[in-house]
Amino acid sequence: MIEIVSADKDRDVFERSWGRCLKSGLNKSITPNINIVQLENNFLVDAFKNIVEKLDGTIALTDSVLIITDKNGIVLDIKSFDKSAEVNYLMKSGMVLDELNAGTNAISMVLNTGKISIVRKKEHYIECFKDLSCIAAPIFDKDSNILGVIDITTCNDINDVHKVLLLFLKKTIESDYYELSAKEILNGLDAIDIEILKLLAYGYTDSQISKRIHVSISNVKYHKNKLRKIFKAKSIRDCIYNATKIGVI
Repeated sequence: MIEIVSADKDRDVFERSWGRCLKSGLNKSITPNINIVQLENNFLVDAFKNIVEKLDGTIALTDSVLIITDKNGIVLDIKSFDKSAEVNYLMKSGMVLDELNAGTNAISMVLNTGKISIVRKKEHYIECFKDLSCIAAPIFDKDSNILGVIDITTCNDINDVHKVLLLFLKKTIESDYYELSAKEILNGLDAIDIEILKLLAYGYTDSQISKRIHVSISNVKYHKNKLRKIFKAKSIRDCIYNATKIGVI
């Protein structure tokens, strides 16, 4: 059974959030800050866009918007099914929806708890969100690190359709993110990169690799640096771990 954080059964979680907002001096009358969003090479946004394009015209959620944020609660993209919906005017790309900047809301609750969360009307801390209800879920990578949050916000009440859709979006985005990330890695690797990575995985030293594949030690070091960049890893061990996950070695 999927655990969902809500004020009905987790009142203490909400009261602690409201208390932190009050203690920090957060102004209830504010509109959350907006940052410049960098979308280039953002697989989270690509995965979000892929699924909402498929959904467009197939579901009737004219009262709702779909929101994807990064792991800091910054809105990366929004999909509205009704351009005239009131909620569409409140939510903006770049808006910071963590607790510090936007008080208690479904996205900030997910960031704090790591669990699917519902925040209904009047349960939000800042005034501009009090006529909205929202349900949000964490997006995790394969190592259970949070990548971002997917949210459905509506002017009406959260119902079972919203819950089912949210779970579908969460699973689809996580899967697509993994595939897009793996594809970029594979596209960046040459045959020699893979060969060197395999030898490193077997415990070969730079000198041994140099002799085995007939390249200089400096060339081996070049490819090791390239591997770290492609895998966005701090160490070769991390490269080997990530390569194993996507089936490179």
